[in-house]
Amino acid sequence: MKAAVDTSVLLALGKLGYLNQLGHLFDKLFVAQSVFEEISGDEIAALVLELSNAGLVEIKTCSNPQLLNLLSSSLGKGEAETIVLALELKTDAALLDDLKARKTARRLNITVMGAIALLKALLDLKIVNEKPEALCQRLIEQGFWIDAELCLKILRA
Repeated sequence: MKAAVDTSVLLALGKLGYLNQLGHLFDKLFVAQSVFEEISGDEIAALVLELSNAGLVEIKTCSNPQLLNLLSSSLGKGEAETIVLALELKTDAALLDDLKARKTARRLNITVMGAIALLKALLDLKIVNEKPEALCQRLIEQGFWIDAELCLKILRA
């Protein structure tokens, strides 16, 4: 399986220390050039480059500027390019957290997963052994926008 990944997912899972664990869910992760530029000032950029050298991540530029410009009029550039890459590369999913971007991707028949769903999948596979309460607390402490009760409800389901 392969997926296109947006900034928020990279930052959330990277700061939790679980970004490399996505290799248990996907064979290849595509990071849009604009997304990589968004994280370039963060320590997560070095991890993304390590994962690129290991073959899990590929940093790509989309080749459909018309669609990118159209989507960029209502979404952030990273979100728009992630969606365009998902379409161009026929990925199995787009990893997005922004609600507007998720709705747009679904309208384009792209399967969407966010950081919480990915953490749930990793918990279910017993790849992550951390308690849901601790995961939710750490996510919120790092500035991830989610209601604590909703986070717990999803991770405990």
